[in-house]
Amino acid sequence: MLSKGAFGVLCSAILAAQGRGGANPAAGDREAITRGEKTYAQRCAGCHGRDGKGGEAPSLHKSRIVVLSPDQRFFQVVKEGLPGVGMPPLAGSDSMIWEVVAYVHSIAKPGMGLPVPGDPNAGRAVFQEAGCVRCHIVEGRGGVLGPDLASIARQSSSTAIRESITEPAVRVAPGYRAVAVEFAEGQAVEGVLKNEDNFSIQLMTSDGELRAFARAKGAAVRSRSSLMPAGLSNRLSSQQLQNLLAFLDRQRAPSARSETGFQNY
Repeated sequence: MLSKGAFGVLCSAILAAQGRGGANPAAGDREAITRGEKTYAQRCAGCHGRDGKGGEAPSLHKSRIVVLSPDQRFFQVVKEGLPGVGMPPLAGSDSMIWEVVAYVHSIAKPGMGLPVPGDPNAGRAVFQEAGCVRCHIVEGRGGVLGPDLASIARQSSSTAIRESITEPAVRVAPGYRAVAVEFAEGQAVEGVLKNEDNFSIQLMTSDGELRAFARAKGAAVRSRSSLMPAGLSNRLSSQQLQNLLAFLDRQRAPSARSETGFQNY
């Protein structure tokens, strides 16, 4: 059995691990993130920019320390600074520094921000009724013509998700470029380009069928706009759009990135 003194030392070690060595205790705490935002604005924004996208100092949205490192590593950099590159330590309590870390993660690291306002259950209904489920997988079911959205909130900011709905042709996900394969006789097959080389063109048609066409037979690719319907946001009320965003924002399943081609789809 541990003595009182040894027990106290053990408790202190555990608390220290939970603070400096473990996950950020301020993560997901709305009030803590708000305090972190105020501290950041006063003491960090002058160099890194009000939105964290850079100024005299680099963009935090592209920083490996911010985006890829464990919470503890980012905490240490903020607390101790980076000698030699002009970043001074941030003087203050550990709790204040954790709040700054939580705020920066909320703006620079998809999936770490506060939940988007709205009714996610109503948004699920919008997702179904608008036909999104025909092309996208969410919660284990849906089509494969468009990207899997099970981890969308970990991969894209809420602003980028909104843009994908309101202006789908601005930024098309890799592997989902809409094309038409045209032939000399005037025929055309439309779908999503999956792969092409000097000999063939492979695409997925709107009904989910994978097809290959030989270039020797005159097949040629013509780019189209995104298969995502451009007028979707115009058919939704502002509340329906907000609820849809809230639903997609909750799609934060752990993800593993992979490349999809005709042979390994």
